[in-house]
Amino acid sequence: MGKFHWFVVTLLAMLLAACGGNEESKNLEENADVEVDINEEKNEKVNGATTSFDEVNKLIQEATEGNIEVVYTNESANYYHDMKGFIVDVPAYQIVKVTDMNRDFLIQFDDQQEGYIIIAKTIINNTTEKDMYYNLNFNIRLTHETDYIPFDLTFLRKELFPRPQNEQTRAWAPGEIAEGYVTFTLTNEQFEAISSVKPKFVIEGGVSENESFKESFLDDAVFDFVYSEEYAKEVGNAPQFYPDRLTTANWANKVMIFEKSNINETKQIDNVIITLDGVQYTEVIPTAGNEERFRNFGDSGVVAITVRLLIDNQSSEKVNIDQIGSKLRIDDNRGTAIASGMVEPSDEREVKPGEQGVKHHVFLFRKDEFEIFKRFDLEFGPFTNDEGKDQFKGKTVTFTLPR
Repeated sequence: MGKFHWFVVTLLAMLLAACGGNEESKNLEENADVEVDINEEKNEKVNGATTSFDEVNKLIQEATEGNIEVVYTNESANYYHDMKGFIVDVPAYQIVKVTDMNRDFLIQFDDQQEGYIIIAKTIINNTTEKDMYYNLNFNIRLTHETDYIPFDLTFLRKELFPRPQNEQTRAWAPGEIAEGYVTFTLTNEQFEAISSVKPKFVIEGGVSENESFKESFLDDAVFDFVYSEEYAKEVGNAPQFYPDRLTTANWANKVMIFEKSNINETKQIDNVIITLDGVQYTEVIPTAGNEERFRNFGDSGVVAITVRLLIDNQSSEKVNIDQIGSKLRIDDNRGTAIASGMVEPSDEREVKPGEQGVKHHVFLFRKDEFEIFKRFDLEFGPFTNDEGKDQFKGKTVTFTLPR
């Protein structure tokens, strides 16, 4: 164990694995207990490591006494999460396979002497004018939101992990930038699992203006995680589906039936401007392990209509866009469908006065019934306040969707 004393133990990974994706504040408090040394320069706000992937791989080789093989490098990942001026950026990552390693590391690889390590370059940039509180929390999502691989610090020297200069308050100072790395440790079976789904790289939210993490910016950023040259081509050639939870949570794969973008049809509810930006009709194919979620749609298959709307709130009150009771009227008087809120993006909550936002409505249909329908009219609204009461006298607007 002599070569292991300068590594951070896997306690952090176990803590993260025990927490769900909706327990950001708990994760943040637990992660804050990990001791990490940094080089502090009181007059310099850029801190962290400028180490290359080759240098990190050398550290891994020296620690494990194993053989390192580079499997895939993504120099243009550009995973970028802007949390209202507090930015987390993963510009690049590398996947390596380690074989014939020292038996001291068997516990990290499920009692095997080989496995995979993902090394992600990470940049934190507080562009705000306030102290901000945030602890990194990444994961690689597999079949659904609670099936993921957490990041860990097992194979990094302490100074390589991006941390704020002020260790006492753990606040990120205005203008502070930190660079470094995080890693993910995978067994052979976990790497095979990644290649059997459409994995996502998740940068979790949780940034706050206070150390108690009250009123945190909780929205996550979800990206396609590319693990090979072949999959890079597949992702590059795939349609850009709207980010409903069918895709971001990996509940289902989609096949495009019809798409219309840049519609730019605008209507108003008082001083709130609503623009129909686009619509996608897709066949929904449940991923392995998620078939039960769609059991009520029969055996003919499922079709989703995902509508993208732009909200420009020029009124004097905020509007909640996660509580809109919109309806889809089918063939005039044939029937009405209600939006499937459970599969709509969870990060679209409210638009404050003077701000803009995006709303994605999702409507699910049995495929055999969808094929009969000819016309869909979206009745958007009404807006409701925090008490559930209608705003703007319960007004709605109607858009006829391209078909």
